[in-house]
Amino acid sequence: MTALALLLSAGCSYSVNGDALPQAGVTPTTSAEPAAEPKIAKPRTVVGVEPCSLLTAADLKSIGPFKKDPARKDDVIQESCQYVLDDGTQAGRTVVAALYQKYEQVRTRQAKGHEVVVDGHSTWVLCEMSGGEMACTATLAVNANRSVLVAMAQAGGVPEQMLAAMQPMLKAALNRLPTA
Repeated sequence: MTALALLLSAGCSYSVNGDALPQAGVTPTTSAEPAAEPKIAKPRTVVGVEPCSLLTAADLKSIGPFKKDPARKDDVIQESCQYVLDDGTQAGRTVVAALYQKYEQVRTRQAKGHEVVVDGHSTWVLCEMSGGEMACTATLAVNANRSVLVAMAQAGGVPEQMLAAMQPMLKAALNRLPTA
């Protein structure tokens, strides 16, 4: 799946334009090559988790209120939820959260991305312009076989600012998963 498919719009691959700004609990990795095994501080399970429960209106309030109710989009990405937020623009801003595939699969497919560590968990980030919008994805390893994905698109978006805005969303989604 491509990142814009993750945002449930057009298909496109992603490249990174700069590095995300570090925040508390976020550590950029320094090696040129990602570790063979992702860092997973506290393994989590995704069994029985509803994708639309990963993020709440409170988690997304810095962007804006719901423009429409969160909706499952399993026809585009299995176990995903689309949030359309009123950010003051006509179209609104789309955020997607998903219970996603194995971290290493994402890292291999999105070779232009880079790794940061969020609350002790390897997170693969990637941003690229597509159709006038900046689209960013962040995939956080939660156990040996699964990850959580958060993706966002924004017209005129700045990757560093978007990734910084996504960090609290990643932490919120991670904290809603039960410990394995």
